[in-house]
Amino acid sequence: MPPVRRCSARVLVIDAQQRVLLLRGADPARPQWSIWHPPGGGIDPGETPEQAAQRELMEEVGLRPGELGPVVWTRRLVFSFDGTEYDQDEVYFVRYVERHEVDTRGHTALERRYLTGHRWFGIDDIRETADLVAPPDLADRLFELLRDGPPLTPVQVAGAVLP
Repeated sequence: MPPVRRCSARVLVIDAQQRVLLLRGADPARPQWSIWHPPGGGIDPGETPEQAAQRELMEEVGLRPGELGPVVWTRRLVFSFDGTEYDQDEVYFVRYVERHEVDTRGHTALERRYLTGHRWFGIDDIRETADLVAPPDLADRLFELLRDGPPLTPVQVAGAVLP
């Protein structure tokens, strides 16, 4: 069976201390592997990427709709989740906040199954963690984004973390 084609929108939520908010999730079919990743998820039919990003921020971290920066990264990956293989195109927006206290009360039933934590990471924290992060080149790309600002055209970031 061919992979399910899917598009998703993610958001790099960056605070005043230049930390990025990451969520820890684990594939319910492979719970032994957890990965830290930016908030976001699938774009529903009829939604724009911006609308999906805003909805996912509200659901996953309780961040009310606000100004999104431009698409700064794109990613293509093939991965398995809960027994289904996906071929996914992602766009990454950036959103700057002074600070934010994560609120998980908006999690969907699926999010409650696979999201197991959240944390603010500085670049050094990402580089030093023994945990998996997505995208796998997150520390380097985030360093470039913070140093140079949003790119003129989105940067292609590394693909899948797990086979």
